[in-house]
Amino acid sequence: MAFSYDEDYFMKTVPFIYGNENLREPQVQGYYHVYDHFVVKQKKSHAVIVLPTGVGKTGLMSILPYSISQGRVLIIAPQIVIKETVIDALNPDKPENFWIKRHVFDRPQQLPALIEFEGSKTSKEVLEAANVVVVNIQKLQGRLDSSPLNHLPEDFFDMIIIDEAHHSTARTWVETIQHFSQAKVIKVTGTPFRTDKEKITGDLAYKYKLSQAMANKYVKSLENLTYIPEKLMLTIDDDSSKKYSIDEIYQMGIKDEDWVSRSVAYSEECARSVVNMSVKMLETKLRGTTVPHKIIAVASDIKQAKIIQGLYNEYDLPTTIVHSDLNEQEREKAFSDIKNHRTKVVINVSMLGEGYDHPYLSIAAVFRAFRNPLPYAQFVGRILRSIPDDEVKKADDNIGQIISHKHLAIEQLWDFYKVEIQESEIIKHLKDFDILKPIISDVPGSSGTRELDLGTATEIGEGKIIGDVYLTTELIKQKKSEDRAREKKIIELQSVLEINREEAESIVDTTASSQSNIKRPDLYFASKRKDIDVSIKENIVPNILMKFDIDKTTATIQDCGLFKNKYSWIKTRIRDNGGMLAVYFMTYLKNEIGASKDKWTIDDYDIAYEKLPPMVDYVEKILDDYLNQ
Repeated sequence: MAFSYDEDYFMKTVPFIYGNENLREPQVQGYYHVYDHFVVKQKKSHAVIVLPTGVGKTGLMSILPYSISQGRVLIIAPQIVIKETVIDALNPDKPENFWIKRHVFDRPQQLPALIEFEGSKTSKEVLEAANVVVVNIQKLQGRLDSSPLNHLPEDFFDMIIIDEAHHSTARTWVETIQHFSQAKVIKVTGTPFRTDKEKITGDLAYKYKLSQAMANKYVKSLENLTYIPEKLMLTIDDDSSKKYSIDEIYQMGIKDEDWVSRSVAYSEECARSVVNMSVKMLETKLRGTTVPHKIIAVASDIKQAKIIQGLYNEYDLPTTIVHSDLNEQEREKAFSDIKNHRTKVVINVSMLGEGYDHPYLSIAAVFRAFRNPLPYAQFVGRILRSIPDDEVKKADDNIGQIISHKHLAIEQLWDFYKVEIQESEIIKHLKDFDILKPIISDVPGSSGTRELDLGTATEIGEGKIIGDVYLTTELIKQKKSEDRAREKKIIELQSVLEINREEAESIVDTTASSQSNIKRPDLYFASKRKDIDVSIKENIVPNILMKFDIDKTTATIQDCGLFKNKYSWIKTRIRDNGGMLAVYFMTYLKNEIGASKDKWTIDDYDIAYEKLPPMVDYVEKILDDYLNQ
């Protein structure tokens, strides 16, 4: 079939932006500042937008082209995880895509044609029909025959949006911008600094501070906790007969702070202390709430990640390791396990540094010695995304916590994160153009075999925890109030019932929990499993067929737009309208959960039920447009 392309789509389609209470203030204001930059002031310079992680960067990117772009839009992501996050949020085929979910548009028919550029797999015909093209930066490399730089005209895109623009010194970025030289360029980032610590080229169009985001509860509040061992001893040059304290090493000038922090990072004993503290923090956070909080840990390499995994396994916590060497199937399973709460600890090796959206990552455990503030800020950003208000049970649900070992020596990065990145004036004295030069990565190779100069670190005595908060928000105050109230109840119970503290804590926490005690979990699970089938086959599908007066035995809706891409097989195997709809609903839920229904847990069924209402609304809008065209 031939594809059609509407060149004026972004100029004539009117989104609901101003007055839309489903959009966040920085999304609306960010849009109007970019409109002012390119349309009102007619600027040719790059527009830079600085938004903290978790505020709604992808949502802002989705509305930026309207009334600004006079043609196609190219969205460039620096890595696969970010690209997949953008596509997942904007996919017009998904009932919960950003435009529909946030009521920017009411009808799926109003949405732009969006594709993922997959190199030689993407035909020119498909490219030419798209309003939005999402691409991973690696696919744009000029040395590849399939690169758009080698066969697309210079005016093919009217707007280029660079996601996570602190990567914008990379040669491929610059070559792309130079090739499509007339395009409006928007750089969106969570930090105004590039990976080489230089500032991002362009005019600052809009900035939203982390302190603003916290005050408005768009992101979690932050606590930084540091584990301090009573005493730390190290060996030098593989000589186990002699151990030195930190002070002795510095006084004698034998080794520097980098060597000490590196030795601590690779010490299993020091890692065990941080694991122990993070597990205690998770237990506290899970107390009295139904929010599925998780730990995200960062390791230097895959070997270290597996050691850390073993330490968490000692606590019987399910763990998932995510790194760049995973194949596509392994990566999909890992992300599905995280998304659907089949894991409690995510161990990350230079994979989830940015762009990954999972609000239930609430505790950041640091096991590597950061040198550069940018990757540190990106990692901390993983725990910033806020828990939805309707899920929050206590103030602590929306307080992210960082835990690290004192001798990893990252206190300065925390101070830089608090002050320099978020509170300083952003992007002054910008250069006229990006310079083509290689980026020096802060992240060690995931599977390299380089020799490291390390000492063996051992801890002596009892360690302690000290803490610092980014900003004393209302949530921090509320948490302290809740902690005081809990402590008062515990003391009262100990006195009245003459019981020990542990027993009193158990009574208080059991009373506070909103989870009911299910006496027959086997029957409850069987009921859940049966009920979703009944809901779809005996309620949802019949109601849709009756509402639109659709004959259940014919196949008149096979071309309505639901049965395409990964759902195209349905219309070839199912020959009636009712069956096609029922199979579509179940297949969509299977894809979202990441497992076939026979492998679903009770939590998976809860997730499935939450997804049904927006699915029904989406399907009804698709059918309404199709049947009344």
